[in-house]
Amino acid sequence: MVSFLHTADLHLGLRLTRFPEHIVKKLQDARFQAIERILHTATQRHVDFLLIAGDLFDDHSIDARLARRAFEILASSPAPVFVISGNHDPLIPGGIWDREPWITADSGQVRFLRDRKPYEVQSGVVLYPCPVMCKTSREDPTAWIPTEEIDADCVRIGIAHGSYNCRPGLPENDHLISENAPQSRKLDYLALGHWHSRQVFPDQAGVTRVAYPGVHEPMRYQTSEDIRTGWTPYSDDPQRQEFRDDGRGEILHVTIDSPGAPPHVEAVEVGRLRWEQHLRELQVEEDLSHLIAEVAADPAREQRVLRLKVTGRLPAGAFARLQELRDVLEARYAYGELIDEDLQLTAEESELRDIAGAGVTARVFSRLREETRDARREVRKPAEAALAALYQIATEGQA
Repeated sequence: MVSFLHTADLHLGLRLTRFPEHIVKKLQDARFQAIERILHTATQRHVDFLLIAGDLFDDHSIDARLARRAFEILASSPAPVFVISGNHDPLIPGGIWDREPWITADSGQVRFLRDRKPYEVQSGVVLYPCPVMCKTSREDPTAWIPTEEIDADCVRIGIAHGSYNCRPGLPENDHLISENAPQSRKLDYLALGHWHSRQVFPDQAGVTRVAYPGVHEPMRYQTSEDIRTGWTPYSDDPQRQEFRDDGRGEILHVTIDSPGAPPHVEAVEVGRLRWEQHLRELQVEEDLSHLIAEVAADPAREQRVLRLKVTGRLPAGAFARLQELRDVLEARYAYGELIDEDLQLTAEESELRDIAGAGVTARVFSRLREETRDARREVRKPAEAALAALYQIATEGQA
């Protein structure tokens, strides 16, 4: 039996420009922490080796410190780690793979596989690496895998990076991999990278021999169609569903009992952070109070990247308390963001008149009240915030 972990698309050093700099650092560090959790899983499950099916790095501009940090963490693995290049870090002259410490990573615990040739990883197990040589290509990276004079007593494992050609409409230059590759290449398992969500492809007999593990650490909000975080995949169609992870980080644990036997494929969650997006409707101040208490009491808040959107209508007195909610998100979460653009302020005219009284204050209240009815968000939202603050100041002054 052979047992191994299959991961891909770690994208170390990725740039998420949508976030403040200190949050970007926190998100980047989480990707390294997730690697350590992969190695912990390898120890717990006593695997024979680990596969990284491309895009270990986000691009070739990675600095030497980060490249060495990645190498040193992987070098502490309890089992050998086999790495191939992907379309973000293709094997090109002068790239990351031609620099220390990766240029000499052909022995020891970390092995970068540069050549398209069979590699016996252990007795009875042969690995067929398909490193990517350029960002885009119309060639099937698995086409080289030999099918003649093979050893029927060996487990054959392919490792490649590209789009599995299982549906129409995929870009032709996206390293398309034949849907028939496992059968035509006589593979027991094909470990793929490139798509960011976990996907498995059972054959007609229900046996899974092709799989994507998804990302080991998330890069977007769960259940959100918006993937605009400042990162863009190298593809002619970067908005494809395949590049949208589900907000959590996973790898695959694969076991194969013998040549030709059905692989057992199990997903294992290793991500450090969970990206979530929630929608809450508010109508009265009590709704807001409950939400603030709920958000503050979340036991996993330090591991959450939370985008909280609130809608509905709140009275002016409650509207001023939105800052309490924003403070909790910003102070207690890995990253917390409050989206209130669709939340509207309500206030009775008679109530505002009583508080405003006469004179300048009344005129300010009246002007802000008019602007809160403006359809333009850039006018309405500042007016609502100012009206709520003025309302709070006025009521505190009457207390």
